[in-house]
Amino acid sequence: MTLNKSTSLAIIALVASVWMGCSSKEDRDKYDTYYGSGSKVREETALADIQNYKKEAAATEAAAPAPAVTKETPAADSTQKTPEAPAEAKPAKKAVPAEVSALLNKYACFACHQPYEKLIGPAYSEVAKRKYTPDMIVELVHSPKPEHWPGYPPMAPLAHVPKADIIIIANWINTL
Repeated sequence: MTLNKSTSLAIIALVASVWMGCSSKEDRDKYDTYYGSGSKVREETALADIQNYKKEAAATEAAAPAPAVTKETPAADSTQKTPEAPAEAKPAKKAVPAEVSALLNKYACFACHQPYEKLIGPAYSEVAKRKYTPDMIVELVHSPKPEHWPGYPPMAPLAHVPKADIIIIANWINTL
């Protein structure tokens, strides 16, 4: 009696695991796009997009230089115009270097972080304001401390990311 009952349960468990393990072709294709061989294509596309963005930014800057704002100052016989700095000059947003972009895509960092915009996690420019050393960033990637970033969901530990790659990313973050 016990053997029959345990055999039936074992067969049900086997059937359930096979049924749950089989997914549609669409699901397998999505997985492959983000994590399998399709990720290489995604990385190459991201690198090409970055290079095109740099070319467009350079062409825009060359085509239309910003006119200087002038301020008139009263003088005895004539008016003189002197250049004046814009009231609110925002720092230029730097493009992500190709090597760093490839690493950020490889380890799916862009899924939660962007250079200048808050996504799921803080923007890299906000991380740069904290003045973490590259070694501190390595430690925080391998063993995140949610108390450092209240208001954000906790980051999953990424112990599989090599220290050398994190240092390259950390050095870039600290230039922002």
